[in-house]
Amino acid sequence: MPKKRVSLTLEEELVEKIDEEASGKGLNRSQMVEDLVDGYFRGKSVDTAVVLCGDEENRSMEEYEGKPVLEHVLEHLSDEGVNRVVLLAGRNEGIEEYFGSSSSGMALDYVFEEDPRGTAAALRTVEDAVEGMFAVLNGHVISDVDLNEMMSLHREEDVLATMALTTVEDPSKYGVARLKGSRILGFEEKPEPGKEPSRLINAGTYVLDPEIFDRLDSDSLEDVFEQLASERSLAGYIYGGGWMDIDD
Repeated sequence: MPKKRVSLTLEEELVEKIDEEASGKGLNRSQMVEDLVDGYFRGKSVDTAVVLCGDEENRSMEEYEGKPVLEHVLEHLSDEGVNRVVLLAGRNEGIEEYFGSSSSGMALDYVFEEDPRGTAAALRTVEDAVEGMFAVLNGHVISDVDLNEMMSLHREEDVLATMALTTVEDPSKYGVARLKGSRILGFEEKPEPGKEPSRLINAGTYVLDPEIFDRLDSDSLEDVFEQLASERSLAGYIYGGGWMDIDD
């Protein structure tokens, strides 16, 4: 990539810290400043996303508007600036046969399981493959959630996980979120009509801190989110755009 010379005026103490860090990494001052700036901007956006597409029904490969639902999901991730996607495909090897090693300019990695045990169990397998905050999406749900805006809320709330929430007319067949401000307090499963705590349900998109891997004790992400909600460590990002679950 072409480079351009720039001049910076920094406090002497800050320059000393940069030089000390550069020495430890075997870099010169300019390389260290470039590394710091690059890290700052990478931290402002979602670089890596994980897609849950390992269900036995292989719902993510069902067609919607002439192509698999998962293709819609990947196109959205590309539009959001994601560079790499890890597909937790369970036993669905046909997904790799269809998409190959890249899609819309993004690198695709696959994790297969001979004996899938659940969404959280699948997520545990990618601990060494992600750095920093990352996004997780359900592969059978189409939406256009603004991941960078969602990440900003995640930082502001200083939580382990942030869940996108969408509004539905009839929440009685879903788990409905109870909120206080931007914090999710818990979920009420399939409430009776008229007794819903809200009309907000899980939209199938999440931003997670890497520390989440220390909390994946259950095989189900739903159980993990319930626990985080009880600890006030789960935020809700209310999303008002288009949303479609292939199950509906």
